[in-house]
Amino acid sequence: MPPSAKGSYLIIGSGVFGISTAYYLSLKYPEASITVLDRSIEFPCPLAASHDFNKIVRADYGNPFYCKLALEARKLWKTDPLYSSFYHESGMVNVDDTGLGRRILKNYEDLDEHPGASIINPDELKLKFDGLFTDTNYEGVDEIFYNPVSGWAEATAAVKAVVEASTVRGVKFVSANVEQLYFNESGSCAGVKCADGRIMIADSTILSTGAGTAKLLARSASNHPELQSGDRVTAAAVVTGIIRLSLEQRPRFKNSPVFIHSMAGVLGEVLPMTADGLLKFCVDVSFKNSLQDELSRQVISAPPDMTDQNQHKVSETLKEECSRVLKGVFGTELAGSQFDSFRICWDGITPNQDFIISSHPRCQNLYIATGGSFHGWKFLPIIGKYVVSMISGDLEDGLRKRWAWDRDQQGSAHQKIIPKRELCDLV
Repeated sequence: MPPSAKGSYLIIGSGVFGISTAYYLSLKYPEASITVLDRSIEFPCPLAASHDFNKIVRADYGNPFYCKLALEARKLWKTDPLYSSFYHESGMVNVDDTGLGRRILKNYEDLDEHPGASIINPDELKLKFDGLFTDTNYEGVDEIFYNPVSGWAEATAAVKAVVEASTVRGVKFVSANVEQLYFNESGSCAGVKCADGRIMIADSTILSTGAGTAKLLARSASNHPELQSGDRVTAAAVVTGIIRLSLEQRPRFKNSPVFIHSMAGVLGEVLPMTADGLLKFCVDVSFKNSLQDELSRQVISAPPDMTDQNQHKVSETLKEECSRVLKGVFGTELAGSQFDSFRICWDGITPNQDFIISSHPRCQNLYIATGGSFHGWKFLPIIGKYVVSMISGDLEDGLRKRWAWDRDQQGSAHQKIIPKRELCDLV
């Protein structure tokens, strides 16, 4: 039975899924008690994948479903005052040799969308953006996808705006380190147990716990394998590096696009310069941190068990990979530049990179809304709408099956980011 309009909701996790869900719950059920819990004293949590300088906003998917969904999200990025001030239409370049660009164009054609995207060659790209990419590594590249209306958004600022809008609507944000789920005598989820001893009760509990999902379920129900996540969502990470441009360099990068370079020898991306001169590089080769969980007798991947997840303890190997992306995208353009900082960013990834937006089929009153799979952030303006539809029992059947806890894992939305290596090997 769907929850009542005056019910109580606990949302665990203050990333994109959790914050967007809280906001949309407050719109649908203004009289409900809605509480977002996270270990952080600030929201969104600085450890969340959503807490960042900037994130890509694009509808340029080879997957038709996510192309259409991202077009819905981009419309709100452009038109809704809650989001539009954080969105920047810089354009996007994708260097690839798999025919992805032509698949994207086909999706736009099928959806009767006309963003002005095109296939260009390396010589044409060298003439754009004031020659910024003249020295890019184009080895093996004949076709380059370019979309002038894709872009990026100010990540943390945008999520904070939704936090503030939710607070105005009565959503409570509480700092609490959730240790376990709390089950009643019938085995239904009745809330959570916190590290400080608090037990918080609610009619409905929603896990938007990203990379921490498997560990939380293992800690909560170690003797109940039917409740575990298994391979449904895996904690994975990528490394990012920041270069702070000098005042003299900044005018040249003022109009730079999102640049994704998917060729071997580079495998990374760079986002446009922020207002304060920061360039963010990301290595598009993920890794996991597999550990034996003694209580549940299963191997799970989880972020390092430190207060800050060791997110700024970056090995020389990972630093060198950031340098590889820098050189592959800009060649000698930024020769001599040094990275200002590095970060390891964790997310929950699913086998086919579809999100999980589902009730738990073997635990009443427990819902899962997670699995961003390194492409979920751009859906901040809309994802909570679908989560609330799922909780209310009126999610369209095709979406319910696609995002179910138990589902066919065929297909792929963002396959190249599946982790195939371990953090402990990246010394």
